[in-house]
Amino acid sequence: MTALTTLGLGPLIPLGEALPPPEVAWRLALVGVGMGLHGGPTQALVLGAAPPGRAATAASTLQLSRPLGFALGPVPAAAVWGLAGQAHGVRAGIAFAATAAGPAVPLLTLRRQPSTTAG
Repeated sequence: MTALTTLGLGPLIPLGEALPPPEVAWRLALVGVGMGLHGGPTQALVLGAAPPGRAATAASTLQLSRPLGFALGPVPAAAVWGLAGQAHGVRAGIAFAATAAGPAVPLLTLRRQPSTTAG
């Protein structure tokens, strides 16, 4: 899911300021599908890793962090876009977003080892 988001953002980088709508549309569709498919597996991953007595806290934290990420995530990309100026702003903003999304792919593949207690 995160890989789809990254795969959609990556090909937007070379487009620069010449953004033909059909070329942008299919890439943004990949981003949207990746973000849409992200919710269910993330919820299962978080709740599966939470101790039984903390499942409600884990679920509510996830439900808070997701909309915060959607609301605040574009801010750094927009800042990079603005700082890069007119000539390179589009590429810089999208490159930043793709670079930020990329590391999440391997992190999401890590599995939490169950803790064993001696006793």
